[in-house]
Amino acid sequence: MLISLILGVASFSFSFAGFGYGLIAVPPLALILPVKLAVAIPFPLTFPLFFVHSYRYGHRLSWTEIKPFLIGAAIAVLFGAFSFHWFSEIVMKRTLAMFTVISILTARYSMGEKFLHRIAVTFPGGTFLGILSGWFMGAYTAGGPPAVISATAKFPDTEKAKGMLSVYFLLVGLVLIVLFLSNGVLSLDTLEQSVLHLPAAIVGFLLGDIFQKKVSRKGYMTGVHLLLFWAAILLSPPIETAG
Repeated sequence: MLISLILGVASFSFSFAGFGYGLIAVPPLALILPVKLAVAIPFPLTFPLFFVHSYRYGHRLSWTEIKPFLIGAAIAVLFGAFSFHWFSEIVMKRTLAMFTVISILTARYSMGEKFLHRIAVTFPGGTFLGILSGWFMGAYTAGGPPAVISATAKFPDTEKAKGMLSVYFLLVGLVLIVLFLSNGVLSLDTLEQSVLHLPAAIVGFLLGDIFQKKVSRKGYMTGVHLLLFWAAILLSPPIETAG
């Protein structure tokens, strides 16, 4: 029952914001389940969510609009996958957390929001954000925040932003499923456990969709920034002190 509730809330967050499923689901599940199961049980449920959003919102996008970001991400994800041991994971994650928080604070002001938009709509700016997302995705599976910052800054239209995110996360998910199958995270047993919670995920998704339609762009961005701030917290483990 508790697992279903957590996955329902995670699905609500994804349906509302276009991201945040893993951010909401995995940390509390890891408190009551082994970490491997906390990752494996929610993961299969992401694909129906990604497919629905891709179908609903993806057609509003053109290849030209998202090409810079996807090109940057595709190049960097391979680099990140092979270079994660070159740098300190803690330092890199805290750097991403700092970038995320600065972006949130910038976007909270009209002038800052326009500044981020001007960066995201250019080919170099979009490619840079794609590289940032792809590299962190390949190295630490933590590329969500740069993708969200790029999509919400580039598209004032909420549905187009969610369309870009759903297409990107669907592509990333296809890569991750191969990885998780190869390293044993996913199995027939975990898939069966995941399916048991599908009704809760569906209810959460439907409620999130209803709620999102009732809020303004400002309300939507507030929800996005809260989820990004939560991501920044998760990326910044507490500093260990001696003694």
